[in-house]
Amino acid sequence: MAAVIPLDLDADPDLSDAIAVRVIAEIDGTTHSLIVDTGGARSGLADGPLTAGLTRLAPQDPGGGGVFSRTGSTESVTAGELRVGDLVVERPVFDLEPNPTAPSLLGLDVLRWHRLDFRFADALLALDTEASVDERRDLVQSSRGHPYVDVAWAGGAWAAIWDSGASVSVIDRGVVARHPGHFRTAGEAEGTDASGAANALALVLLPEVTIGGRRFAPSIAAVADIAGLVRPGDPPFELILGMPVLRHADWALHLRDGWWGYLG
Repeated sequence: MAAVIPLDLDADPDLSDAIAVRVIAEIDGTTHSLIVDTGGARSGLADGPLTAGLTRLAPQDPGGGGVFSRTGSTESVTAGELRVGDLVVERPVFDLEPNPTAPSLLGLDVLRWHRLDFRFADALLALDTEASVDERRDLVQSSRGHPYVDVAWAGGAWAAIWDSGASVSVIDRGVVARHPGHFRTAGEAEGTDASGAANALALVLLPEVTIGGRRFAPSIAAVADIAGLVRPGDPPFELILGMPVLRHADWALHLRDGWWGYLG
């Protein structure tokens, strides 16, 4: 059944075009603000008063919360019901992050079963619609469901992760080192990883890129060692496309059927 969910596009006042994309959810009747995270294999909640009544599960495979893997075991909780607009998920499971400042996530364990229409211009997420797209392009996905799109730029081409949970794009340090003439330094910012830990990140200006025949203007990106995060057997990547790029188009990603396109 199609559903339309309002998006809260939470802009960073200190960093141009950096946005956290959130939805309001009810978990067993308690309200949570969740980041819509196509870069997160599993949904997650920060431990605290809002998770006190949920059932705790045994630790499981670490690294589920996002592209950036965690270390150690991951405790999980389960609830009776997750409700996001008209979307209802029975017996949802969430990674439990002990840091109470960590972001709470709506991840691919929920999202990958749907067509997702991100209408950033209208601040809406539509699920399982029949809206027209310009073209259905193949959507490569990792073993955990992360969506990839092909990105062309002056230095060549990348397969990049399409990550609505990334408030800024992330480019691999090795790419910047190999192509210093294409990346202008743009200062530094404090970034937060999946566990809520803060780190200082170098920023560069990502050059103009072309995705599916559409050009996107230069935008801010963080520099980090990400190429080595690829799991065995998964497609390689050196770029995580975040909101400074994604917000400038309206996209349809059909994760279940494996295609993507631009909404008309």
